[in-house]
Amino acid sequence: MVAIFVSLVYVAIQIRQNTKQMSRAVRSAELAAFERNIEHGNAFRELLILHPDLAELFLKGLKSFCGLRGAEKFRFGFLLRSTFSSTQGSYIRQLSVRHDPQGLDGIGGVVDSILVNPGAREWLERAEPDWRPEFREFVAERLAAIQQKAGESPT
Repeated sequence: MVAIFVSLVYVAIQIRQNTKQMSRAVRSAELAAFERNIEHGNAFRELLILHPDLAELFLKGLKSFCGLRGAEKFRFGFLLRSTFSSTQGSYIRQLSVRHDPQGLDGIGGVVDSILVNPGAREWLERAEPDWRPEFREFVAERLAAIQQKAGESPT
C-alpha cells in the first residue's frame, strides 16, 4: 500500500515537472517566433535605410504601381512580396502559436498600412502572390474593409 502511494506521489511529481518543462518550451517557441518577426521587420527597414534608391522606389510604387517603369515594377513587386511574406509568416505563426498579445490586430495594422496605398492595391490586382489560402482570405477581408471605409467598390 505504501509502495503504491509512493509511486503515485512520484508520478504526480514527474507530471508536474514535465508540465513546467512543456510550458517553458512553448513560451520559448513563442518568443522565438516574435523575435523572427522583429528581425525581419528590422532587416527590411535596414534595407531601405542603406539603399535610399529602394526607399524612393518603395514610396513611388506605393503611390502608383502603374506609374512605374518595367524594372521598377519588378523591384517594387519584390519589395511588396518580401513585406507580405514576412507578414504571412507572422499571421500563420499567430494562428498556430498565438505569440502576439494583440492577436491579429497587430498583423492587420501592418497589412492595412500597405493596402491603404493605391500602388499596393494596383500591384495586388495584377500580381498573383503565392500565399496560403487563409492569408489570402485575411488580406482580401482587410482590403474590402479599407475599400468600404473609403467608399470604393471592392475589386
